[in-house]
Amino acid sequence: MIHLSSFEAIHYRGIDGLSLPKLSRVNLITGANGVGKTALIEAIWLFMGRYNPRLLWNANVQRSTNPIAIVNPVSGLSGDSIELQGTENGRERQWKVIFDQEPVEQFVPEPHRREDTEAPFAGRLQMWIDDEKTDAKSDSMHRTPKGTGRYKRPAPPTGERRNAIIEGTRRQLETSKDDLKIYSDMVREGRREDLAHAVNFILPNIKDVQILMDENGESYFSAITDNGAQRPLEDLGGGVVRLLKLYLDFFGARNSLVLIDEVENGLHYSVLRNLWDRIRTWTHEWNVQFIATTHSAECIDAAMEAFADAPDDLSVHNLFENEAGNIKAATFTGEALEGARNLHLEVR
Repeated sequence: MIHLSSFEAIHYRGIDGLSLPKLSRVNLITGANGVGKTALIEAIWLFMGRYNPRLLWNANVQRSTNPIAIVNPVSGLSGDSIELQGTENGRERQWKVIFDQEPVEQFVPEPHRREDTEAPFAGRLQMWIDDEKTDAKSDSMHRTPKGTGRYKRPAPPTGERRNAIIEGTRRQLETSKDDLKIYSDMVREGRREDLAHAVNFILPNIKDVQILMDENGESYFSAITDNGAQRPLEDLGGGVVRLLKLYLDFFGARNSLVLIDEVENGLHYSVLRNLWDRIRTWTHEWNVQFIATTHSAECIDAAMEAFADAPDDLSVHNLFENEAGNIKAATFTGEALEGARNLHLEVR
């Protein structure tokens, strides 16, 4: 299992110098609107995927509907550089990346090469992992005849592959390729019935979940009820979609991390205790560390109830702006978390 026991965003968006000195198996990040909760889980996800810098173009990170059109992914996130560090499986790790836009060479990647066309150099990601500079050609960008092209990145070293998963607040009703792959893996391992179990505490009449194809050739999740009726999952509400995707995330991120923005989205407060009972089970079943943001005091209370007999497995990190205008975190776990229940943690 990959376990992150501490983390610091040295330079990322507006949370420069934000440190979480203690991370538990399950973590909730709270605080006022605009304090940097979403930015923090983005930064953790990028750090966990540091051998794959193309995650910088991910829609969840760039918050863009067309992130691939962004040539310099660093400028919109932290201006000149991104610098993150943390303790992973007991080892201090660092990641720094900048984007060099100086025209230092001309090159057209082989699949895009034309005899009569040269593509101008657009820039290059320069990356340091644990103070060691990676191959400078691993993430060069070029304006090719078919658009912006890139070199292939080198494969991560043995033992450095990780499959941390992040879910943003945008409700993604479409079935992604990642969803299809995880679903296929579950079917091959005889775990398809787990999907129905993951959602049927909200809708107990759901007996199965399948992937079907519509008339346009698009795949979608279909819920099958106890009377044999089939309905697209999104027709049954955002809470059902949230639960199904959450379970897919846990299965897909085995032995790694799941990061969720506003975990309570689409769910009524009355089902939050059931949600946290399942999250606790899934973290142990799939060896997953869980980090989520929340705006809900009820969500925190439900999590504390679910972990009442294992309080050290849950931490709540309250982000706040200090008098100097810097974002800091107060971490509560174990007995300190129970004592903080009356401190009126800012979650709205």
